[in-house]
Amino acid sequence: MRACAEASAAGLTRGADGLPRLREALKARAARIARHSLVQHAHAATFAAEAARADGGQNLAGWDAATAAWETAGQPYPLAYTLLRAASAASVNGNREAAVIRLQEASKIATQLAARPLQQHISQLARRARIQVASPGNSDVSGPAAPFGLTAREMEVLRLVAAGRSNREIAAELFISPRTASVHVSNILAKLNVASRGEAAATAHRLHLTDPCGR
Repeated sequence: MRACAEASAAGLTRGADGLPRLREALKARAARIARHSLVQHAHAATFAAEAARADGGQNLAGWDAATAAWETAGQPYPLAYTLLRAASAASVNGNREAAVIRLQEASKIATQLAARPLQQHISQLARRARIQVASPGNSDVSGPAAPFGLTAREMEVLRLVAAGRSNREIAAELFISPRTASVHVSNILAKLNVASRGEAAATAHRLHLTDPCGR
């Protein structure tokens, strides 16, 4: 399905009458595959996002769901790939802030893994979207480091915590599971060295951690 999506993105579908049939056959086969493990569910979410891309769509929600699934499964390489695709979808949809967050996180992971081909794809999108990210061989992401060691995703969650959102509301906003949202909130409390969501929100407001220009 990824190959079908790449063909669609490259405009190679003209005269390729078999591609629509292939996509439908792949979807039918995927629907019959049982999903028991976290990794299987993550593959299924990625397949669904690729299917939407193959059909010519840019589904940010679908890629965010795949990202959340790989994050829960603890698989960094496919996590970086889905973050890249989510950043691309956000950029196409005009959501620059979302694209920056996802692309910088993807770049950080790809650099840590020394995944140069993936990093090259990330750099290509970064150039097109005018987003600064780490280059291959450089482990530092451009710009100031996130305070308290918070990841880009944790910064997103912290902004929603500071806005008074519940775990379920955070999950809906970021297209992740409530369980994953709860894990992020717990990690944030530990990194900020606070005991409650209210204290985390107060710290975020006091230190301007949630201000767009304060990151």
